[in-house]
Formats: sequence, structure tokens, C-alpha cells
Amino acid sequence: MRLIQIRAPRDEDADCLVRELAVYNPRRARREVLIELDDSSPSSLLALLTAVETCLSTNNIRSVLVELDGQRYTLALH
Repeated sequence: MRLIQIRAPRDEDADCLVRELAVYNPRRARREVLIELDDSSPSSLLALLTAVETCLSTNNIRSVLVELDGQRYTLALH
């Protein structure tokens, strides 16, 4: 199992991520969205990150912080 933490810049952005990523059964803690992936395959992670990217572009969210396996990344739109 893999825990992915997504930190949104605003509360309303976190609300949007929770709605858009509902298929992953996200949990919310303030501006952080927590998702547990049962399948640790690269394709499952890629599908999740693609869904996050789509959510960002669709809802005009400039960037989020993503923590995966203890490493932090920024996912941003240009």
C-alpha cells in the first residue's frame, strides 16, 4: 500500500481535489488530501497523478505539493 499526500494552496482547492478524486476514496485533513493506493504498480500511480493534473487544469489550481514515499514534489501548471 502507498500513501500519497496532496497539499493544496487553499481550502477550496482541497475540496475540489476531494470531489474530483472521489474514485480513490480520499481523506481530508485541512488542506491536505490523503489517498492510499492498494496497488503499488507504476500504472496506478500514473493514473492518480494524471487525475490530479486534470483536476488542476480543469479547476484553475496553479500547483499542489505531492508527497510520495517520503519525497516531496510540486505538480504545477504552466
